Amino acid sequence: MPNIPDYVEVTQVILGETAKYFALLLFSVLAIRLWRRLPRMAAGNKGKNIALACAISAAAGGIGYCSVCHSLSLLYYYFGIKAFEADNLLPAASLFRTSSSYWRSADALGREGLCFLLTDRPDQGMRLLDEARTLRKGESSAGEQFYEGLYYFFHEQFDKAVPLLEISSAKADYRWNVTRLLAVIALEKNQPQDAERLMAPFAQVEVGDGDYSHAYVMISLKLHEGKKTEAGLILDRFPASQLTPFWKSRFEKLRAKIQGQIS
Repeated sequence: MPNIPDYVEVTQVILGETAKYFALLLFSVLAIRLWRRLPRMAAGNKGKNIALACAISAAAGGIGYCSVCHSLSLLYYYFGIKAFEADNLLPAASLFRTSSSYWRSADALGREGLCFLLTDRPDQGMRLLDEARTLRKGESSAGEQFYEGLYYFFHEQFDKAVPLLEISSAKADYRWNVTRLLAVIALEKNQPQDAERLMAPFAQVEVGDGDYSHAYVMISLKLHEGKKTEAGLILDRFPASQLTPFWKSRFEKLRAKIQGQIS
């Protein structure tokens, strides 16, 4: 299936860039034509035409400067997104900051804020996210809400994480990730029925390697159903040496349940 939102976004960028440089070309040609006709004009009309030529030239210069700055901002933002998606958060933060230096935008500020937030610099991160929200008149992007919710999730501040994750799930890109995280939170609150309900539409999805949240949910639900053997088979794919501290303690509790050490 084509990604319609991404297609629309790319189309908007292409149309915006085309419009900027078409306007620059239009004003540049007009300015050149005005300056070239000046020597042939009568002395009485030269004053007004010089003023007009100067105004058009200044407009062309202004459009050119703004166009280049905005294009450079988009370019640095694009490479920042690529670095962010590759988990190179500090280089991404630098690219987003450079993007903002050329053209201040809520998206670049918000993404830079997320980079600091996800590298455990919440003061810097929240300040930039607040600036991004201010530029959008109090609104946050789905990406900002998702990653801010993710930050609270891994810091076990589930009450703060839930509303942010739920709102971000309106965007299809985050729905599957949000579903797994909300199911984990439901299990943490000893609400396996809620976790089961959330995961029902994705019951046939295989647990992927390195997908700790999905594995944790499925093992927990298998144990809730009394299927220790199936739970153990999934758990064996996730040795303790591969787990982050957040997941390690939780998987160890599941291992103890399978072995009958705790009920």
